[in-house]
Amino acid sequence: MTTFLFFAAISSDGFLAGPDGDMAWAEKYLSADEDYGFTALMSRSRAMLMGARTFDFELDALGNVPRVLPTYVLTNNPMRYDGVNDSEVTFLAGDIEQVVNKIKSEVSGQVFVVGGADVVRQLLAKNLLDHLTLFVCPDVLGSGTPLFSTSMDEALEAFTIEKTQAFSSGLVQYDYKN
Repeated sequence: MTTFLFFAAISSDGFLAGPDGDMAWAEKYLSADEDYGFTALMSRSRAMLMGARTFDFELDALGNVPRVLPTYVLTNNPMRYDGVNDSEVTFLAGDIEQVVNKIKSEVSGQVFVVGGADVVRQLLAKNLLDHLTLFVCPDVLGSGTPLFSTSMDEALEAFTIEKTQAFSSGLVQYDYKN
């Protein structure tokens, strides 16, 4: 069985990123003392799904380094990545249901949905996201990239909260299951 899990920090007003994709606001929560379950998430995951903007961000930040997990990149233009030669990276275009079916035919286990907001919105619209782990930060961004196109309550009405946990950093973790 293949399941899809989104795991990310968002601002208290629902933004995944600040203006121009800025993530500096979230970096202050990164700590050597607390990984918020990221290491366990990576050890349980069998593949990653991300959008082209997230993949581009990673290419800019890290370069074309080998992938830790098989990575599926949802893009409208797979040909623009002709220079990326990594057997662990697959570029997919098309309807999100076709993309999910393709991944399910190749992966058994948990798929970590890395981002971004557009991919999550597409998965939610077709009821294809199984779990969300959201770390709500006390920051108010006011603008940027909203995670949901509607209110968080409306976007997650099909989900139930399985667990909440508050951290000394001010983050509150919410685990949702569909």
